[in-house]
Amino acid sequence: MLACLLLAAPAAEARVETKQVSQSKSSVTSYWTAERMKAATPAEKRFGGAAPGQARKAALPWTSEEVTTPYTQAPTSTHGKVFFTLGGNDYVCSGTALLSGNKSVVWTAGHCVNEGPGAFATNWEFVPAYKDGSAPLGVYVAENLYTPTAWRNSGDFSYDLGAAVVAPAGGTALTDRVGGRGIAFNTARNQTYTSYGYPAAPPFGGERLWRCNSGLQTSDTSANPATLGIGCDMTGGSSGGGWIVGSNVVSVNSYGYNNQPDVMYGPYQGSVAQSLYNAAAAG
Repeated sequence: MLACLLLAAPAAEARVETKQVSQSKSSVTSYWTAERMKAATPAEKRFGGAAPGQARKAALPWTSEEVTTPYTQAPTSTHGKVFFTLGGNDYVCSGTALLSGNKSVVWTAGHCVNEGPGAFATNWEFVPAYKDGSAPLGVYVAENLYTPTAWRNSGDFSYDLGAAVVAPAGGTALTDRVGGRGIAFNTARNQTYTSYGYPAAPPFGGERLWRCNSGLQTSDTSANPATLGIGCDMTGGSSGGGWIVGSNVVSVNSYGYNNQPDVMYGPYQGSVAQSLYNAAAAG
């Protein structure tokens, strides 16, 4: 658990950091044995206290439920579990397959690809439609990882976004097999969001896909630009899961505060996020 506060910072330039993965696809898939997958810990970003006046529960109605539609059926199939290594430790996050020209972009949180600030992850793979240890649609290994410079250099949670370009699995590109979500930028803040993820910290087990449905509850103005807060009880492991409005990803699960139960924050996707997507889609 982290115990610190976000500090407001000047708006970041729309710069993107890229890491070409040197590991072979076979070495990554071999690394992730069933035992390592089960032992990987949630990449949780939770803070000890909130900014003054923000300590409260989600005030507006919201819902949380396990996804019961077939995981291999679109658009549920676009969501999946992310496995990676940082600092010698194995972690889990969540991610979403995006429509793009290269058919290979996975969208997630910055802390699911890079330490922020610090090194990029290794052993990075995406398992769409993951359920109870199974990979019914294959395993997709990263060839390139991306994150905004503001995350890579400063760990700025206003820009806690990441992307991966993944290699084909079984000769098939990611979105040719699983479909893909669209992505949107500079949208209205006060909307109803459906957030997806694989919460792995108690009381969840990390083996099933969950979703929260909530209007905008609050904004965290200790971040600049302010991040979005919705009602959601998902825990660590859900980080990086997409927030959907219509058919588009408009944010991701990023962080929470200990004294704000059932509030999940995500970055506002503006010009920096758009630059990140453009870089990955061209990768």
